[in-house]
Amino acid sequence: MITWFFRAFAFLALFLSLVQGQRLSKRKCSEFREQTIQRAQFIYLLPKPDPILVEIFNCSKTVNLIINGEDAKPGEFPHQALIGWRSKTNPRKYDFLCGGSLISERFVLTAAHCFIPGRPQIVRLGENDLTNDNDNQEDYEIEDYTLHPKYKFSASYHDIALIKLAEDVTFSFFVRPACLWDTMAMNVTKVVATGFGFTEELKMSDILQKVPLDLFAKDECVQQYAGQRKFKQGIIDQQLCIGSEHEERDTCQGDSGGPVQVITETNGCIHHVLAVTSAGSFCGVGRSPAVYTRVASYIDWIESIVWK
Repeated sequence: MITWFFRAFAFLALFLSLVQGQRLSKRKCSEFREQTIQRAQFIYLLPKPDPILVEIFNCSKTVNLIINGEDAKPGEFPHQALIGWRSKTNPRKYDFLCGGSLISERFVLTAAHCFIPGRPQIVRLGENDLTNDNDNQEDYEIEDYTLHPKYKFSASYHDIALIKLAEDVTFSFFVRPACLWDTMAMNVTKVVATGFGFTEELKMSDILQKVPLDLFAKDECVQQYAGQRKFKQGIIDQQLCIGSEHEERDTCQGDSGGPVQVITETNGCIHHVLAVTSAGSFCGVGRSPAVYTRVASYIDWIESIVWK
C-alpha cells in the first residue's frame, strides 16, 4: 500500500510538471531528484493522527561549501566524468585529459576545446581515485559527439560539447546525472569546481579535487584577457568570470570540460551544473579569474540533442 502511494506521488509530480509547461531539462531534473529520495510516513501516537510524509535524501552530505582544493569523497560528485584518450605509450591504458558531467542516461557535457587532440575513446564514470581499481568506476565507449556549431578552435567562445555514450548508464550511489542551470538569473555567489587537473605540485591529481570559488563581475575577466588572441570579442554574455577571493584557489590544466556546480536544495544532493570549465591563464596566481562557459546560454541546444 505504501509503495503504491509513493509511486502515485512521483507520477503526480511528473504530471503536474508537464501540465505546467516546464522545459525538458527541468522535468528530467525532477526525475533525477526522485531517485535520490527515500520517503517514510510517521504517525503520532494520538487518537486521530494525521500521517506525515518525510523525505530523506540518500546521498553524500559532504558538499559544504583545485589548486589548494581538497579531496572529494566517493559518491560526492556522482556526475563527474573523465574523458580518456588511448595512451600512446601503453595502448591498454588511457590518458584522461578532460573532465565532464553526466547529464542524462546517455550524454555527457564537456568543453569543445577538449577535442583538439582528436576524438577520445572512453568516458569513465564513478571514478574517485585513479590509483584504486574498484567496483564503482565504469568505462563507456563513445558513440558520437557534437561540438557547438559556433565553436572555433581558434577562439574560446561557445566552448561546449556533448558526448553520446554507446549505451545507457546504470545509475547508482556513485554514478548519477546532474541537473542543468537553466536560467540566466544568478542567485548564487559561491560555486564548487571539481576535477583531476594539476594541483599545487604541478602534476595531475590521482584523487578527484573540489575547490570553492566565487562569481566575479565580467569586468575582471575583461581586464585579465584583454588583447589575447582567443578573446578578440572580449568576454561575452555566454561566459562567466569565476575565481577566488582567497589567493591560490583555481582550476587548472586537466580540469577542462569539468563542472562548476551548486546545490540549491538544503540537505539535497542533486547538483546543478552552472558552467563548464573553459579557459584560464596562470593557475592559482592571485585572484586568478578564469573563463567558464555558461550552461544556461545553451540550454535549448542541449535539450534539442539530449532529449530530442
